[in-house]
Amino acid sequence: MYNFFKTKWFDIGLVISFVIIKGILMHLNKMSYVSLSLWMGFSALLLHQTEEYHWPGSFQKWINKKFYTTPRQNLYKNYDTSSFIVNVGVEWSTFILAALLAEKALWLGIAIMVFCLGNFFKHTIYYNLKAKTRYNPGMLTSIVFMLPVSVFFFWSVISDGTAGVWDYTVGIPLGIFFSMVSSVTLIEWLQEHMQRNKSVMVNHCL
Repeated sequence: MYNFFKTKWFDIGLVISFVIIKGILMHLNKMSYVSLSLWMGFSALLLHQTEEYHWPGSFQKWINKKFYTTPRQNLYKNYDTSSFIVNVGVEWSTFILAALLAEKALWLGIAIMVFCLGNFFKHTIYYNLKAKTRYNPGMLTSIVFMLPVSVFFFWSVISDGTAGVWDYTVGIPLGIFFSMVSSVTLIEWLQEHMQRNKSVMVNHCL
């Protein structure tokens, strides 16, 4: 069961995104704008990951081919495990927590929405300029879903005046850091860490 979830988490995420959208439609009149945008943000993340990892997918191979002078095949040997840990363990849990807390922890909501904006700029501008391409896996959903959701969130927060100085002071830098580190950096760090541990174990056995 674990192996199935580890290799098919993005497909499961796609199903969850439809469940979230259905729940939003059923409780639309009872939800605040903040809560609505945060749950929409989680659904947008799941759809974004589907584009990166399933259809058309191959985001990790695209990064490997376009951003490195030599193929890093050893680095991507354990990609399923590390991408599962980062995308599900880190990103899913953070988005869910922000949506559940909503107005109780607006700084966290601000952080993940800055992260969504960061994904938009990375996929539409940074990745394409650096790789000299017009498309990369994840770009479409960052434009269609992540950008509008983040704009709606900040519009609602600013117009209602629900966020305080503390929320912005903590949330914006945290979101920028989260966006700069991103899933790619964390995944690569995990893979390199696992490889180092494996090498140490092999040398120890020898």
